Amino acid sequence: MGEGDGPSTSEVVPPRKVKYCQITGVPEEFNDFLPKDCDEYKKLKAAQQSAAESGLEELALQSLPAGPPAAKQLPGNKGKKKKGKPEVVLERNTRNKKKCVTTISGLDLFGVKLAEASKIFGKKFASGASIVKNAEGKEQIDIQGDFVDPAVDLILKQFKSIKKSDLALVENKKKAPYFDEEDSEDEDELFD
Repeated sequence: MGEGDGPSTSEVVPPRKVKYCQITGVPEEFNDFLPKDCDEYKKLKAAQQSAAESGLEELALQSLPAGPPAAKQLPGNKGKKKKGKPEVVLERNTRNKKKCVTTISGLDLFGVKLAEASKIFGKKFASGASIVKNAEGKEQIDIQGDFVDPAVDLILKQFKSIKKSDLALVENKKKAPYFDEEDSEDEDELFD
């Protein structure tokens, strides 16, 4: 044998101290690799479960301030969601640079059954009208064709629970009220 081939016989290596688990009786580093059907594994899991339950009993609630918990505030008020009044939103979308689709959403917030409304729109405009889900998972009505203005007239005439102030139009990805506030007040007085 040459130098560096193994431990030298002149140095005495002290024995290693191994910690044994008090529950299972095996070295602690072997606990993770115990078979699930052996008795030691069952003892270990039972001990862990009882330790967790006793730990929960020791926890106590601190006195909390009265009132609802404060919501986490994001910078620039970005975390707040506005809960405004319900409204019917109309949108004109173009597909294939020629065809137009009119989308009406929010009718269900006024108690209108979408199936009945889509039939009314389809018959009135002699066009296809179907109920589809948008990206948010809410249902809306898609009508084939550009029928934003006639649809507004039909909505106001057919569904009495919807007022002019409840209508909004999306143009160039910006939502704005369909009627000006001055116009809607004057015309509402005429109908009353």
